[in-house]
Amino acid sequence: MSECPVFKSADIIGKKWTIALLQEIALNGKKGFNIIFKRMGKISPKILAKRLKELEDEGVIKREYIIKEKPIRAIYILTEKGNELLKIIQSLKIWNVKYSNVPIDCQNRECVNCELYQTY
Repeated sequence: MSECPVFKSADIIGKKWTIALLQEIALNGKKGFNIIFKRMGKISPKILAKRLKELEDEGVIKREYIIKEKPIRAIYILTEKGNELLKIIQSLKIWNVKYSNVPIDCQNRECVNCELYQTY
């Protein structure tokens, strides 16, 4: 089963916080761990660090270090693979809104500011 592309994809994005985290990195990843943590609200620092590591190991994000600043800090950037995955997530959002009874247009909203965000 672990070789199945569908199950592998589900393993990457199916974990709690992963989809919201990808969107947050796209919006604020260059501001670093602490900003991501503050904006995501209810995620624990331990889970955030774990999800970041998993996404980095999968090649979905990359961590870069800003050495021109003191103290040196890490930022997170979507890779090409991550940007493609984000497009798929956006398509899922559009699909869900289309077939949902909830009259919400979330295509242009930041999930962390959405009242439905806590369902992630």
